[in-house]
Amino acid sequence: MSCAHCKARIEKEVTCLKGVEVADVPVESKVLTVRFDDQVVDSAAIVAAVAEAGYTANPQ
Repeated sequence: MSCAHCKARIEKEVTCLKGVEVADVPVESKVLTVRFDDQVVDSAAIVAAVAEAGYTANPQ
């Protein structure tokens, strides 16, 4: 991820998931922060959404 377009693409894919309230990935740090309801969505679905955007994610 290297630009604002990449940032927007990832955030859009993740925030489209039911149960995700906020997704933010600063271009500088490349660390995605997500606030979500774990009763509705899990980290595997978030990783899959990032992959759908064309990137990889490693949950921490």
